[in-house]
Amino acid sequence: MVFLKGADVSSLQAMEDYGAKYFDFDGEQKDALAILKGHGVNCIRLRIWNRPTTSFDRGDYCDLRSTIPMAKRIHAQGLKLLLDFHYSDTWADWKNQMVPCEWVHMGKEELAEAIYRYTREVLETLYQEGAYPQIVQLGNEIGHGILGKYGTLEHPENMVLFLNRAMDAVREADTGNERAKVMLHVESGGEAEKTESFFNLLQKHGLGAFDYVGLSYYPYWAGPYDRMLRNLRNIHKNLGKPVIIVETAFPYTDESHDDRPNIVTGQLTMESMGLAPSEHSQYQVLESLIRMARKEAGGYGVFYWEPVWYCLKGVGCMKGLGNEWENQALFDQTGHALEGLKAFEI
Repeated sequence: MVFLKGADVSSLQAMEDYGAKYFDFDGEQKDALAILKGHGVNCIRLRIWNRPTTSFDRGDYCDLRSTIPMAKRIHAQGLKLLLDFHYSDTWADWKNQMVPCEWVHMGKEELAEAIYRYTREVLETLYQEGAYPQIVQLGNEIGHGILGKYGTLEHPENMVLFLNRAMDAVREADTGNERAKVMLHVESGGEAEKTESFFNLLQKHGLGAFDYVGLSYYPYWAGPYDRMLRNLRNIHKNLGKPVIIVETAFPYTDESHDDRPNIVTGQLTMESMGLAPSEHSQYQVLESLIRMARKEAGGYGVFYWEPVWYCLKGVGCMKGLGNEWENQALFDQTGHALEGLKAFEI
């Protein structure tokens, strides 16, 4: 298997619409995707929301309509595509799994069929557009559940119902000979026992076959690298799955360029890692993760979360708000590539 060196650039279309430009180390302005590819990135991750109503100021992004041209651009660059289904109209993560507004009055059986129809529609549309993904992620950070109150850990049978129907849609979609690999993504990058317990619970209730386990691993929150490695090795040994670290990041500065405080500060990184934000620290963290994961038998990839999302008015975390992640981009406030981008070259 080719080791995946990836980047989630779900904000790129909005950033460009609001005037963002990107510059390589030689000072030349280029397509951000071309810059990423030129330094070793070989796969791009995009999130997809059902009917977003709160993303960015001038219209909504990350729905199927806006995913089609982005997916085409990714294919045109010769990059692989990982499509991240949130099954929500907004951010879905370990704290929030909001049911899409069009599904909110459905019962569990109706929700299962809605997930099937929606997943199949998206995949068939992308196939028809020549922009089919190589990997699909069914749910985002689902370690506490999916689709709100319906698919919680207290109701694992519902979670399995939803995920199995989503996997049915991948297998049964009219996409010729193309069949995307399936990844299930949990947030517990530094918690081996929690990760194993989660998948054992779902398998006990009949979870179908899937291909990869995806982990979020932000070392300033999840703990030292050895905790991530223990989790990766445990997944490979006991669950028999390759592992993709599908989200990670580190700040290159402690500065904020808007009125929204950065969610990751130098105080946090110093207290948790003894490492201050800097361009070189950002490079060290990403290079270490790629190098360590690639050496492991079960390591299949590392993705950086939102490297192109520097601070630009109108492209904040939600409509009307600023950017709380800007200091972790791999491009500075003027769109120039930072040292951290070179970590993908190893």
